[in-house]
Amino acid sequence: MTAKYDKLGLEFLYPENWKLIDDVSGSPQVITLETPDGSTTWSVHLYPRETDIDSVLKEAIDSLQQTYEDIEISPCEIADDEAFERGIETLFYCLDFLIRAELKIVKTEERCLLFWTQAEDRDYDKQKLVFKAITVSLLQSLKAA
Repeated sequence: MTAKYDKLGLEFLYPENWKLIDDVSGSPQVITLETPDGSTTWSVHLYPRETDIDSVLKEAIDSLQQTYEDIEISPCEIADDEAFERGIETLFYCLDFLIRAELKIVKTEERCLLFWTQAEDRDYDKQKLVFKAITVSLLQSLKAA
């Protein structure tokens, strides 16, 4: 079953057993989804349209590098059918787990959106279809508006 998020001019579907954390009081505004065990997350960070993509990625990389040692960062492949302008993939250890995170950015008519997906490396590929479904439902709702 799916649940629906419908706030801030954003709509998307997500698994109903995932926890929604809606932190829209800060800047950027952040909407996060977590699996029931908290091991996997999908989030979207909302920036003003005029925000520079490179500065958003640099801020995210700096945050990761301050938190984790020996982080690997590489450009993320963007498929031709994806709307993203740029992205990175990271690998780092948290406790004894190898974590993979992908950060992808898209600019819409109204906003700059940073999508951040993260899971233990061995589980990431299993969650990738869920991440994509949530993201596609959000991007399609923006096109329909």
